[in-house]
Parts: sequence; structure tokens; C-alpha cells
Amino acid sequence: MPRFYVHFRNGDFLAKDEEGEDFSGLDEAEAAAIISGREILAGDVKSNATNPLTEIVITGEDGTELVTISANDLLPGLLK
Repeated sequence: MPRFYVHFRNGDFLAKDEEGEDFSGLDEAEAAAIISGREILAGDVKSNATNPLTEIVITGEDGTELVTISANDLLPGLLK
């Protein structure tokens, strides 16, 4: 199974995933990243964060950027 790394960006700061996680493919990695991102975003809203989550970056084992998910894309349709 391939290993993917899910990084979280808050403005200029990128919290890097140093361990990564094995997923069956990019779709599964993206689904897991969206769940985590929504949890982080909910915490940012609850705490009135001054530097909230802005995007999620998924990279492959070689560091190649595969997907970038905007925090706005994590919101349900009516909240966008």
C-alpha cells in the first residue's frame, strides 16, 4: 500500500506530517484528510482561532504534491 503524507497549512505555517499513513490509494487518503480537516476547522471556529486552517496538502512518498484541498472546500454547500 502506498504511503501518503497529509500536511495542514495555517496561513504561512505548514504543519508537516513526518510519519505518513498507508492508504489503498489517493481517494482514501483524501477522504481521511477531509475528515481530519473538518475536525481541525471545527476546533478553529470554537476557539476563535486567529490563524485557522487554510488548506490541506497531500504528498506522496517522494514528496510530490498530489492534492491541495482548500479549507473552504471542507464546508458543507450551504456554508460556502
